[in-house]
Amino acid sequence: MMNYPALIDGKEGAYGVVFPDIPGLAAMGDTIDEALRNAKDALRDYAYEAEVDGDELAVPSPPQSVTIPEGSRVISVSLDRREARIT
Repeated sequence: MMNYPALIDGKEGAYGVVFPDIPGLAAMGDTIDEALRNAKDALRDYAYEAEVDGDELAVPSPPQSVTIPEGSRVISVSLDRREARIT
């Protein structure tokens, strides 16, 4: 299992999650829980597409090395490679 640092920010009704190690990968949700679920799904989809395309996955940075913008907080999103496998 790999753990990717992610930044979450927003306010009630509009939360966003981005992955510093994977430019362009983002998720949103009306609640923090929904944004986190969507972030996990987005990460799984990213891994699936990388596998289909034969690309290497981005290497996760240690959470302590991530620059945290004001108003954001760093979280960890887990990727179980088995969930991303082509069936």
